[in-house]
Amino acid sequence: MANSLTYVPPEWEDVKRALVIMAHPDDPDFTCGGTATQMARQGIEVTYLILTNGDKGNHNPEITRNQLIALRKIEQRAAADVCGVKDVLFMGEEDGFLQSTRALRYRVTREIRRIRPQLIICTDPDRYFVGEGYINHPDHRNAGLVAIDAIFPAADNPMFYPEMNDEGYLPHKISQLYVFGHSESNVKIDITDDLETKINAILCHKTQITDPEKAVPSWRERWGELQEDGSTRYYETFKAMKFT
Repeated sequence: MANSLTYVPPEWEDVKRALVIMAHPDDPDFTCGGTATQMARQGIEVTYLILTNGDKGNHNPEITRNQLIALRKIEQRAAADVCGVKDVLFMGEEDGFLQSTRALRYRVTREIRRIRPQLIICTDPDRYFVGEGYINHPDHRNAGLVAIDAIFPAADNPMFYPEMNDEGYLPHKISQLYVFGHSESNVKIDITDDLETKINAILCHKTQITDPEKAVPSWRERWGELQEDGSTRYYETFKAMKFT
């Protein structure tokens, strides 16, 4: 299906800061690790905002909940370092039960106003099914909803959370939004030169990757596209929106 879509090149000339809002530790690396690496290399300050604590992301009964939370923070920070990402923030919501609550929208809006990114990357809140064998995690959908609800109308409207204005977190309007997993993706990022960086970032999440030798070839197949000359190039795609 992706091959039938029309893509345009990314426009980052005016992007100084980018914010990636995702549900779990490891979500940024799977969805946009290559893109984040390219942005960071170009001097764009990239921040990851992880909404949940990832406390359901393991089946090992010998690991306690608090141990898993701590490990996943360590893993995500290590993965961010691999990609050159500036900072990682954790909202600490319970894994598996993420919702766009009033309290969380406030906290995310505050970070948007504080960081003041020109570009935000989030997930598609309407993506329930992936391919023929995967039900999209509810946190992935709701993370997209949290992000969108914070972006509009709250982040750039002074009538929302006026106490933030008093704290110096003034309204901020982003100029671009990238939505991962959208059926009408229109931006394609060639990450071929950064594929190994993306893979190495994902492999930092040792609590999640039980069989790297099996997983890595499947990732290459998933992200690769055969070219007319017989070579393979690797891509990340997004639905891009612009705001003026």
